[in-house]
Amino acid sequence: MGYILSHCTPPIQVSIVPRGEAALGFSQQEADDKKIYSKQNILAKVAVLLGGRVAEEIYCQNLSTGAADDLEKISTLLYRYSCYWGMNKKIGPLNLDMMREIGKSQTKKVFSHCKHLAEKQEDFVRKTLLKHSKYVEAIAKELLKKETIHQKNINNILPQSLKNTLEPPVV
Repeated sequence: MGYILSHCTPPIQVSIVPRGEAALGFSQQEADDKKIYSKQNILAKVAVLLGGRVAEEIYCQNLSTGAADDLEKISTLLYRYSCYWGMNKKIGPLNLDMMREIGKSQTKKVFSHCKHLAEKQEDFVRKTLLKHSKYVEAIAKELLKKETIHQKNINNILPQSLKNTLEPPVV
């Protein structure tokens, strides 16, 4: 996902070697020195974070605890997207935390909108991975051989014509 999404830095390495007790593996992106992010940057990051979980669901027909850290990051990003940065169209240009009791009264609405955003990105990731399944499978085969692949390997597997071409859905 990090390779084909625009508003995203391509991965410099992907590994199936666990980084912790629960993690299944990781994708390391190029360094990003940005201080300000657009809606598209944030939603692309959410899509990348969902990539492993959705791939696990598609190819293993199951889910594990491996994406726990990614889900925590997604939840934080979507909460900030909606409640701090005023980017969620349904909530509007407000910082709900600054609105004290009025903001707190919106908890169910905020959760519903964040859930909608996550589900929209998850559906997008699922369709994208299924559409490009031959590349997902090629990367998986290479990872099974080497456990860790680097940018050069990724660039050899994925066509340059796909790099940074896909827009995440903006809600």
